[in-house]
Order: sequence, then structure tokens, then C-alpha cells
Amino acid sequence: MIVVLRTFISAGLAGLLGLDAVQAGQFLFSRPAFVGTVLGWLNGCPLEGARLGILLELLYIDFIPVGGVVPPNGTAAAAVGVLAHSAGGLAPSLSFFIGIAAGVAYAPLESQVRASRSRLNALIEAQVSSGDFRLRRWLARALLIENAVMGAYVLTLAGLAALLGRLPGLAWLYPGTDFAFSLMPWLGLSGLYFRFRTQIYKKG
Repeated sequence: MIVVLRTFISAGLAGLLGLDAVQAGQFLFSRPAFVGTVLGWLNGCPLEGARLGILLELLYIDFIPVGGVVPPNGTAAAAVGVLAHSAGGLAPSLSFFIGIAAGVAYAPLESQVRASRSRLNALIEAQVSSGDFRLRRWLARALLIENAVMGAYVLTLAGLAALLGRLPGLAWLYPGTDFAFSLMPWLGLSGLYFRFRTQIYKKG
């Protein structure tokens, strides 16, 4: 019961933190390193949560949601990865790759949410043109929809991970996922190296 309650709270919190990416604040609360650490602490696995979040951060650090470009969602990736481990009982390595898949799969859904929000622009423009600047209801609506979609998505995939964790015979996957997971720090750091190297050459 406690695990279920923590999972629901974590999904709602992921929805709130996800708003920081574009909608509100942009204080980096939506970054995988922060989301993974917070949700890991909340679900009793702070070290694994922080590790998953930091590794996802290394892979997602170049992805910025600007304009019409919708990259993989780091908040969804970190949240689903942590909950796959804490609620689903899956190994951290498999949870990590499930998190990556969740982040990639959320991008089309996020595009649809943005498109539905963009359709409100004409209504808002008409309201402002008439001299009515009370836009709080539009802002509240956009925030609630974004929060609900992210929370429901994370909760759904956490439930699927919990079902996956009950399947027999998953152990044969772990040698492969453990090996691939062990390479992720080097992959992330090498990407970081080439990124900074490019920036240094640009300044030079």
C-alpha cells in the first residue's frame, strides 16, 4: 500500500516538476538529475535514483525544447526509470533503459499537448483585443493539462513496469542490460567532452 501511495505521489510530483521545462520557472527542476534524485529519495532508493538521473542528464544535456523541436523528455525518463526500479522491482540497468524509452515515447504526446495549447492562441488574442487581460484561467488550464498528462503517463508506465517485474524469467536480460548500463557513464562523458571541445573551438 505504501509503495502504491508513493508511486501516485511520485507521478503527481513528476507532473509538477515537468512544468519547469517550458511552462513555468525554468529553474532546472525538470532536469533528470534533479528529478531522479528527488524521486529516488521519496521512494527509498536515493542512490539509485541519483545515479539514474545523473546518467540520463549526461545523455539529455544537449536536448533543449526550443520552438517546434520536441526532444525526448528527461523528466518522464527519470521518473519512469526510478519508479520501474522502486515500484516494479526491476534492476537499475533495465529500469534505466525503460526510462530512456519512456522519455523518447513522451515526445509525440508532448507535441500533441503543445498543438492543443496553440489552438487557444486565437481565443486569447481575441480576449486581449477586447480589453480583457484576465489570462489566469488560460494559464491555469495549460498548467493543469500539462501536469495531468505527464502524471498520467508516468503512472501508467510505472504500472506497466510493476507488471513486467512480476513476469518470470527476466533474469536472462540482466547480464546484457548490466553490461550496457556500465558503458553509459563513458558514453555520456565522451559526449560531454566533444560538446565542450566544439564550444572551445568556436570561441577560439
